[in-house]
Amino acid sequence: MSPEAEAVIHRARRSFGMSILILMVGFMAVAGALVYRINQKPGGEQYAVQSVELPSGAEIVSAVAQDGVITITFKQGDKAGIRLVDGETGELIRDISISN
Repeated sequence: MSPEAEAVIHRARRSFGMSILILMVGFMAVAGALVYRINQKPGGEQYAVQSVELPSGAEIVSAVAQDGVITITFKQGDKAGIRLVDGETGELIRDISISN
């Protein structure tokens, strides 16, 4: 076989090897993403609480559910507050009063 033909075959093998390497990295990334998604809690399990208690006469300004915590901002008369509640158990995590 001529040296030019061997060089072409060598380049083709190297190119094929790089293509296979990139393909394998892609498969590993997809497999990693699937394993990650399988191990995540479904949204329904993070928020099993049915109700949250607020002070009487409180008006809800906003409510956000994120990372298993329910954050409720409320107004009560001329005062405001933030209540953090565990979304799974309904347990009060923290009450924060906001003053002007």
